[in-house]
Amino acid sequence: MDDPHFLNCDQEAIHLCGHVQDFGFLIVFDKFHRCICWSQNWQESSLPEHSIHKGLLLSTFINSLKLSHPIDLDQILRDNMEIFKHRYVADIQLQDGTHYLSIYPFDDKIFIEIEKHQSQSHQFKNIYHYAQHINNNKDIWKALAENIYTVTGYDRVMIYKFSKSGDGKVIAEHVSEGLEPLLGYHYPEFDIPQQARLLYTKIFARVTPDVDAKPIPVLGINPEKLDLSMTGIRAMSPIHLQYLRNAQVRASGSFSIVINGQLWGLVACQNRMPKTIDLAQRHLSVFIVQYAVNSFLANKQIAENNFKLKTKSIEFEIRQSLFSKQDLHQVIGNLTSSLIDILKADGMAFKYRGKWHMIGKTPNKDYIQQLENNLANRCKDELFWQSDFKWPQNYKEQWFHFPGIASIDLEHKLDFKIYFFREEVKIEEVWAGQPEKQLIYDPNKSANFPSPRTSFEAWKKTIRGTAPKWKEWEIDFLKNLSFIIQEACLKKITEIQALNEKLVEINNVLETFSYTLSHDLKNPLAALQMTAQMIRDRAGLSQEFLTKAGKNMMEAILLMNNMLDKTVDFARTKSYDFEYEPVYPERFIQHIIDDCKVRYHIDKLEFQKGRILPIDGEKTLIYQLFLNLLGNAIKYSSNKGIPIIGLDSEDYGHAIVYKIYDNGIGISAEETERIFEIFHRLPNAVEFDGSGVGLSIVKRILERLNATITVESTLNEGTAFTIHFPKRSNTLKSTPAKNPYQN
Repeated sequence: MDDPHFLNCDQEAIHLCGHVQDFGFLIVFDKFHRCICWSQNWQESSLPEHSIHKGLLLSTFINSLKLSHPIDLDQILRDNMEIFKHRYVADIQLQDGTHYLSIYPFDDKIFIEIEKHQSQSHQFKNIYHYAQHINNNKDIWKALAENIYTVTGYDRVMIYKFSKSGDGKVIAEHVSEGLEPLLGYHYPEFDIPQQARLLYTKIFARVTPDVDAKPIPVLGINPEKLDLSMTGIRAMSPIHLQYLRNAQVRASGSFSIVINGQLWGLVACQNRMPKTIDLAQRHLSVFIVQYAVNSFLANKQIAENNFKLKTKSIEFEIRQSLFSKQDLHQVIGNLTSSLIDILKADGMAFKYRGKWHMIGKTPNKDYIQQLENNLANRCKDELFWQSDFKWPQNYKEQWFHFPGIASIDLEHKLDFKIYFFREEVKIEEVWAGQPEKQLIYDPNKSANFPSPRTSFEAWKKTIRGTAPKWKEWEIDFLKNLSFIIQEACLKKITEIQALNEKLVEINNVLETFSYTLSHDLKNPLAALQMTAQMIRDRAGLSQEFLTKAGKNMMEAILLMNNMLDKTVDFARTKSYDFEYEPVYPERFIQHIIDDCKVRYHIDKLEFQKGRILPIDGEKTLIYQLFLNLLGNAIKYSSNKGIPIIGLDSEDYGHAIVYKIYDNGIGISAEETERIFEIFHRLPNAVEFDGSGVGLSIVKRILERLNATITVESTLNEGTAFTIHFPKRSNTLKSTPAKNPYQN
């Protein structure tokens, strides 16, 4: 607050109050086990044998007590106080009866509390009954209130849940006859200030046996600085005590409901008359509360698991449908009813490729467009959810109609957007008194203090513009849905891109084919045209001329036919599918040699045949590979007196290496980089028939086989091709050898 004379409830140091309640005794020792503080009622009690004074040793104090069981202080406090995290409780006998002795470390000190037995032992023999009552009741919090009522006997037991805004609501209750129920009542945040909430996360039970009992001061060394956060008998704030009086309550108790380390709520108990709840009852109540919390979390987990099982089938169906090439609009359209049911929405709308589709109860397209514009300015994330969305002011007629909105925005990635809508639920809240903070002036401290509320009469408040809140697991489902849609659609996009790339490549090849064919076919077509014109236009042609013309036409036709066949062969090597298998070239090498000798009219041919090892590949491709390489070797050596063709292979462990060589025309260094280009002809090969396709086919086959090829050549002396075939199976075994062709 800006006013320096205003003291907020949150500023009240309730843990440094310097007083305890009168139903117990307190004594505090420092880390050296010397007494430093004690409650005044020790001196006023009728227990002179327990003289308390500064410097009294802890061991001396313990030994003076009549314990039902001996206490081993060395074991309790062994090594250091860091390992001593919990209260040690024992029974002791004092002059006025049996008492509880509590020992616990805190703030580098050792605290001891003593309070008298009040409860009956039968309450603690029914733990199984308390557990079963919670297990068998659909409303866990109602069962908890009934259990705490049984254990403590308070007139009213309320289960009070905090909201995210800080206020609270009574969600379950058990009251004695004659009391007005407060179920459903709301209480403002300032009724329980922040420092009190913090203490509830440290000590889980707090009781006030009598709001009018005089607090007992703590004596000793600096008692006003003694932190009593963990002290069960700590005195209550005067503001809180007056609050209870104003509520016509004489005694109260509170038990913390802590979930995942956060203060989720309280078991708030009230009694019209003074009432003492002793340590055993408080501990039993804390145990029952924790059991209820565990049951609540278990049920919540079961509900989440059931939801996830239900959504998994939807997610699987979406994934399968999208992966099976179905359109996104079709898939989502087929599942709209399931999606609305799972998310408990009143309606949904989705936009795909600029077109809106609406199902169930939704705003119209104009409102949705306005929503899009609004969200574009306030949310950059793919996911958005809100239960109290405020529509723009110029859309007053639907201001509260659909405040529940959840959306997935993939417009920039997939041109897709989906909204789920929940209609407004008007809520009439009932408050225990009008939630307004009043101030009073304390002249002694010259400060304004918050005044405890004096009115708890029902005050109603209507809440507009809210819808049922989106649960965490519902948001998780939206996240998964977004991921699945993106994953499937992006996979399809990737596939389409790959197909487009392949299509571009094929188009490029076809363009090359068409250009080359149109260029290279001109010569034979021109020859055919010229010969045909001469036969048509000239009369009386001799038989000799006609025979020669017919021969020329047949040669031109054969040339074109061969060129077309080679082009088709080249295209097929790009898309031919196969499975790897052992191929034995030995079976067809000699046949290729014999056919080529006839084709190129060679009578004398020296074939230097070495080892012919099997290869991992596909027999048709391997045959075509050797047909082109050996055919070229024989063709381009055919002008030699004695053509020499050689073939050998070696096993190098990871690969089979073949070498094919000849003594033909050779290749210049400038041309070796281009010999595998389609339709490329060597300048020194003009006297040989050919289309320039053979080595392009070789290169494409080797790519399909993941093999590599290198060439060494000298003009007019010959050429050697070396091919590395990688091994792909264990079916081929031979001894690796040194490569004889390495320099």
